[in-house]
Amino acid sequence: MDELEIIKRAKYDVSAFDMLYEEYFLQIYKFVLLRVKDRDITNEIVSDVFYKAMSKISLFKWRSIPFSSWLYRIAINEISNYFRREKKQYKLSNKLSIEEDHYTPPIDFDDSMSYEFIINYIKKLPQRDQDIIILRYFEKKKFEEIAEIIGKNEGYIRVILHRALKKLKQLLPKEVLENVDRKVS
Repeated sequence: MDELEIIKRAKYDVSAFDMLYEEYFLQIYKFVLLRVKDRDITNEIVSDVFYKAMSKISLFKWRSIPFSSWLYRIAINEISNYFRREKKQYKLSNKLSIEEDHYTPPIDFDDSMSYEFIINYIKKLPQRDQDIIILRYFEKKKFEEIAEIIGKNEGYIRVILHRALKKLKQLLPKEVLENVDRKVS
């Protein structure tokens, strides 16, 4: 059964939603944990994400975009709602935390440059830029999916990603950039 058929079935059969839950739970859990750092809060938020998705699945419209894009969008909203409710003067760029046991680097990540080193610089970018970089390079999402998750068009996402990478390049030490240039040349 393909994803579209599962979604159609889940609209009238709650037990069919279990297949979607099983498929996407780990992705959404890692994504939320990446931002809030606390497992208890992550569990609460992820629970809310899947509850809302299950209760509102009748509103989901298939647009040839994976169901996960809808879940990521709900997750981003739930994370924002959590911090708003807590009335914290919270700046996500200061709280982004990726720990090895929570989120592993992509298999093709170049070991010559520390994963943690790069993440420390990504943390210094505005939240929107972090989200787009993480979705594109760590979650391996296509521009079309990112646009759906963020709620903007693909052109906007491409421009913001380009600008975010330029900002990141300005933050990185010159020695690192020279090393990268040598490897690329």
